[in-house]
Amino acid sequence: MTSPSPEYKLPLIAERKPVRATPLKRRIGETRTARIIKAILRPPLKILYYLSSWTQRHRVSSLGIVLLLLISIGATTYSLTNKLPFIQDDPFEFAYNGGKGEGTLVQSWLYALRDGDVTHLQLLEKDMSRPPDPSGLVAELSQTKTHFMWGEANVIAVHQEQDMTVDSFVQIPMAAKAPGSTAKLMALFHFVTASGNGQNVLLAADVISLRPLQS
Repeated sequence: MTSPSPEYKLPLIAERKPVRATPLKRRIGETRTARIIKAILRPPLKILYYLSSWTQRHRVSSLGIVLLLLISIGATTYSLTNKLPFIQDDPFEFAYNGGKGEGTLVQSWLYALRDGDVTHLQLLEKDMSRPPDPSGLVAELSQTKTHFMWGEANVIAVHQEQDMTVDSFVQIPMAAKAPGSTAKLMALFHFVTASGNGQNVLLAADVISLRPLQS
């Protein structure tokens, strides 16, 4: 009599879990904003690249083009403003219409007062019968001794008298910053000049008005 055969049991197979793909983090350069920026910047950058390459291959032609461009800019600026480009304007270079060139003495006197140059003021006042006190003017109005900064000089009137002397009036705004406010003044200067025997002389220089302005 045969014994019953044991039941055959299949080995258990463990269920495999589905493998999930690990999400890759998008790089900054792949974002929509970055792609838009690239699309905007790519054309001008390409133009600059090709222009740089062409410039390196044709240096003489590039130099000529730059020179022509500068000349055209200078000619256009001078025709519109009567000033050359790339040259800083001097706020004390004003048009002095009257006399025979003695306006340079007026300009020099204002420069000396602005810079606090007492010695230069004394030299310019050597022909005056009653010269103003240069030390007092420097202490009161110069940029070096006060907190006032000078603005642009404006020649408001020039008149030639019968004795061939020239009266001129120059207006200069001044401002000084104070805590919480700005003090402003308008200074009015009067000059008397003359020209004779090939020499220009400064006969008078006075501060006739110091008017405060609204901030």
